[in-house]
Amino acid sequence: MSIETMYDFLDDVTADYTAANLTVAPQEIMNIGGEKDIEIHPSRGIYEERIIFSDESKFRVKLQWRTLSDEDHASLFGFYHDPAKGCGLGRTFYWEPPDQYDSHIYTVRFDCKWESFLQNFKAFGVASLILAVLGRKAETP
Repeated sequence: MSIETMYDFLDDVTADYTAANLTVAPQEIMNIGGEKDIEIHPSRGIYEERIIFSDESKFRVKLQWRTLSDEDHASLFGFYHDPAKGCGLGRTFYWEPPDQYDSHIYTVRFDCKWESFLQNFKAFGVASLILAVLGRKAETP
């Protein structure tokens, strides 16, 4: 029996930035949220109308790091702020999840403002980064 992942519900999408993947593995928590584009209009009693605008799935991934090396913090910071890479919320890039989740690469963009912290004035951390998953990277045969 095969386990389904986001990969099974996404189309191939080429990222704006393709020179490197975001590969810093999250620590402790990696939430994956999915939804469909559906609007529900309740009416009186138990009746309601549901309008399905699209049967495509929308996924969001929340990544967290309690402690980061200077190199990993710089890598994440650079992906977010560099105009050629993430450009904040503006551009798409490839993200490689931890091997425990799956072995595919996804096309994503940041879906939150950057916020990191300095823990005990020694090590950086990132409370959360949210990625909007727009598709999967096409696999080469």
